[in-house]
Amino acid sequence: MSAPIEKVLIAGATGSVGAPILKALLEEPSFNITILSRATSSATFPDGIPVKKVSDDFTTAELTEAFQGQDAVVVAISTTPVTKDGKDGLAFRLIDAAVSAGVRRFIPSEYGANNLDPRARSLVPVYDRKGEMLEYLIRKANDSQGKLTWTSISCGSWLDWGLDPTKSGNFLGIDVKARKATIYDSGNSRFAVTTSTNTGLAVVRALTHADLTANKQVFLSDFITTPRAIVDALETQTADKFTIEHKDSAPELKALRENFDAGEFAATFPLLAISFVADVDVGYDFEKEQEVWNEKLGLPKVTLEEVVKEAVELAKRT
Repeated sequence: MSAPIEKVLIAGATGSVGAPILKALLEEPSFNITILSRATSSATFPDGIPVKKVSDDFTTAELTEAFQGQDAVVVAISTTPVTKDGKDGLAFRLIDAAVSAGVRRFIPSEYGANNLDPRARSLVPVYDRKGEMLEYLIRKANDSQGKLTWTSISCGSWLDWGLDPTKSGNFLGIDVKARKATIYDSGNSRFAVTTSTNTGLAVVRALTHADLTANKQVFLSDFITTPRAIVDALETQTADKFTIEHKDSAPELKALRENFDAGEFAATFPLLAISFVADVDVGYDFEKEQEVWNEKLGLPKVTLEEVVKEAVELAKRT
């Protein structure tokens, strides 16, 4: 049995991905948390938590120094900075720095699809780039002969985040407050949902159960749902009918992919969103295709009705 993980550094602690992960890490008493931040960042952090500053260039040398003495590095940096610039990009420098600093466990910025699945990689370019990152991490871990281990977290969609317009801009095309939704194709595409809270807790449990999760893809699913099921649940909770706009996903996906290939990285966000709700096979039904780790990691059970109720209450307050 390996030594327990105690010293954990998190990169990207204040973003949509990082905030719930940081909260969960700070609530684990066995961890000593350090935050990595850009020197130019104006973000504020909880009192008493060490913060290591690096330049906006995030050089490998700076990152290596910041990672010294850390048992684990958790990357929660958002999609754009972690995936742009290909193999010269930040994602690969973070891995190289972890190897150089002797980090024992590395959790990359995954938190979505199975980025090793060719279906996901062929439809959404950012999944392909994250797949390259994970393949690189696996090679580096293998080359280290056990000194570096990894865990990737695939959680499907954060529906609580997706129904909060202040955080996601109505990511899935469902506007709770305005009682309207866009339904692509049949509206019956199945995808895994994990709340942001359970995703943060899963990161903690992956580190506290380090031997169990070493060199594993950890798939999470609080439940499986569809766009129509979400709207039906919202209509039940609000006792109101939603205005539905029906769309064909194919032309939008084609146009977005062409825009991305032409250098418009902003096309990533709508590509990701439509990939969840359109009739496309991206491998999001984790309960059908993967081993789901929620029970192994002792995550609380969550239902669609609970997430929808919370979204409706939030809409009333805003």
